[in-house]
Amino acid sequence: MIVVELTDEEKNQVRAEGRRRQSVNEGLCLKGRNGAANVGDRALRYNMYGAAGEMAVAVYLGLKDELYKDEYAVKGSSDLPGEIDVKTRTKHNYDLVVQLNDKPGKNYWLVTIENKEVRLHGWLPYSECTKEEYKKDPVGGRPAYFVPKDVLNSPETWVR
Repeated sequence: MIVVELTDEEKNQVRAEGRRRQSVNEGLCLKGRNGAANVGDRALRYNMYGAAGEMAVAVYLGLKDELYKDEYAVKGSSDLPGEIDVKTRTKHNYDLVVQLNDKPGKNYWLVTIENKEVRLHGWLPYSECTKEEYKKDPVGGRPAYFVPKDVLNSPETWVR
């Protein structure tokens, strides 16, 4: 696990991207993924967390120039080159969540942000995320793969 400190400039970029995503999503009347909020403060917070997680991975991997390329949400797209899809969660004890219908070939990175501390827990390719033992439906009606943090490859193992 790696703790990433974002600079003030990076935090400003995250806030701007979060607000931009929210504006685009509301303008297109896009629904929140998996029943998540799609308008208002809660939806904006999700967009901020997502942008911050992507920034943290990009900073760590030296890919800041590749950030925020999609103008609007594109199903099946990747957040960063290398088929990197960043999953950001709001508690450090949360596991990596991969949707049942996500695109094979992606590499999923788990970032958690709690009390303003940003942690990169690691990554795992799609093929290793889709084990039957990881499939759960904790809230009902939204099954997904919940991959334990202890099976993730450490951030240091990523080949750049």
